[in-house]
Amino acid sequence: MCGIAGYIVLTAPGQETPDLKRMTRLLSHRGPDEEGYYRDARVGLGMRRLSIIDLATGKQPIHNETGDVTVVFNGEIYNFHQLRSDLQELGHRFSTASDTEVLVHGYEEWGDDLPQHLRGMFTFAIWDHRQQRLLLGRDHFGIKPLYYTRCGDLLLFASEIKSLLIWKDVSREINHHALDQFLSFLYIPEPSSIFREIQALPAGHTLACQQGETRVDRYWSYRPEPGRFRSRDEAIQAVRETFEDSVQAMLIADVPVGLFLSGGVDSASILAMMARHTEEPIQTFSIGFGDAEHRWDELEAAAELARHHATEHHEFRLDPDVVSLLPEVIRHFDQPFANPTAVILQLLSEKTREHVKVALSGTGGDEFFAGYPRYLGMALFNRYRLLPAALRRAAAGLGRIVLRESNDGRQGARRARRFLESGILPFDESYAAMLVTLEDARKHQLYTPEMQSQLNGSDTTAFVRQHLTDSNGATPPPLERLLATDIATYLPFNQLAYADRMSMARSLEVRVPFVDQKLADVAAGIPLAWHLKRGQTKSLFRDAMAPFLSQRVLKGAKRGLNLPIALWFRGELLDWLRGLLAPERLAQRGYFRPEAIAELLNEHVAGRRDHSLFLWALAVLELWHREYIDPASSDPAKT
Repeated sequence: MCGIAGYIVLTAPGQETPDLKRMTRLLSHRGPDEEGYYRDARVGLGMRRLSIIDLATGKQPIHNETGDVTVVFNGEIYNFHQLRSDLQELGHRFSTASDTEVLVHGYEEWGDDLPQHLRGMFTFAIWDHRQQRLLLGRDHFGIKPLYYTRCGDLLLFASEIKSLLIWKDVSREINHHALDQFLSFLYIPEPSSIFREIQALPAGHTLACQQGETRVDRYWSYRPEPGRFRSRDEAIQAVRETFEDSVQAMLIADVPVGLFLSGGVDSASILAMMARHTEEPIQTFSIGFGDAEHRWDELEAAAELARHHATEHHEFRLDPDVVSLLPEVIRHFDQPFANPTAVILQLLSEKTREHVKVALSGTGGDEFFAGYPRYLGMALFNRYRLLPAALRRAAAGLGRIVLRESNDGRQGARRARRFLESGILPFDESYAAMLVTLEDARKHQLYTPEMQSQLNGSDTTAFVRQHLTDSNGATPPPLERLLATDIATYLPFNQLAYADRMSMARSLEVRVPFVDQKLADVAAGIPLAWHLKRGQTKSLFRDAMAPFLSQRVLKGAKRGLNLPIALWFRGELLDWLRGLLAPERLAQRGYFRPEAIAELLNEHVAGRRDHSLFLWALAVLELWHREYIDPASSDPAKT
């Protein structure tokens, strides 16, 4: 696992170029063990390494036999042994035992089709000296990040935005449409970033630079194909076998591998598979906080699992100081990101790193195997839509009155009200409306005329609806589009983003067995109805894991691990929040009408609505501004 950075002069060598060492050393947290560089007249490649595989000879950059193909790489290639064998049979000679080297020989053999042969998580930069060509690539799902920007005759790229911001010609002009989307979804959908001139290379894409031209191509996307399996039992068997294979593949390392353990079915399933392929006691790690009743965590359930599998269990009960932690979280994202779970993962990663360099995580299980309650709601949608429109409008109005949102941040009543309100919309608009933190009409009432002018009627949820309507090929049945949409959006932009940033902030590699090319291929063939049998989310995966898990785990409701910010914003953090959202500060930023934000905050404090996530996003935005935009933050490289 590493961080990579670099640049290419597109047409005219000899001009001033960025400080490659400075760009790269800003990524030291991603790779504290080693650094390496390659430069010539056109290109500069840098990397920081967290050594996991081939500790002795895996130093980067790595070259082919003749030295004219060079790679820097971030990630892990789980099928590198097989690829190495295949390439050796084709005549390629290897000089290391690392997974990185398969990239240079694979590029020689397959060219731009290289990523299609890789099973793993990765970003890479390959310099082909003979063709004077740079190829950047990102893994199928977007597990590992890669950003780039073009400044005149230069193209710069890096694992994190901060490495790009050091170059004098990179503008910090804000992308207002991205900001608007952040306030709706708590993340910024790629390929956009908060900076107008910086983009993310999307998941499943490559970027090639040659002869002054740049081209971005997609090599893979998740395509549902329900009906591939003859029966649900056949699908269960395929899931069971492929999931075990995925976990086993991700145990490969020359350092100890641990597990983030909650009490839920995902991490419990990973633990059961690890136990089948690990002789030494498995190190497991759980975190909790708050009251003694464990309302906000699953520590008791995790401890029970640890005892059952005789793991070396590490339990951390913490009282997070979010006022102190949040600025550091923001610095590691480089742009606004407001899923509060990031704070928890930062703490868990810090504690876990004291014991291991690698940890497995259950991220992705809900997206591939239908673990979110909203899938059940949308499964009812088509039947609900058969009711007369007048009756549905009346139900939505009644829901606004009767369904009072919880004061402690729980989402049951909120979800029910959203379902009733979205029931008068078309399918794609209905699902998009369920995902936003604040309905667009109310959000736009908060904006100043200047902000409204910047947005110029831009469509906040268009990216969600585009994936739902699936305009780029064969159209699967509507319900399967829900999973495909979340795999293309919510998973990489939210779940995988904070898993990467918060673990890498503590030099910990996190691997995600659910987010695996082979397992995704199996999941694509399963109808959503098979996942929701008996009205239970993720029922097919539960049935696949039934031989290995207790009934308590299999039948347990999804809880998750969430900070009780709804309560905190009515109590201990209220003064802090009011300070961040002071009218004079809001007026200075120019995005929001101070009186409208005050009304929103008052609604939350009075318990009339739960606006905690939107208020958290406002706090993140203000702190991000202080770090990256205000004059005092003159040096982004200080992070």
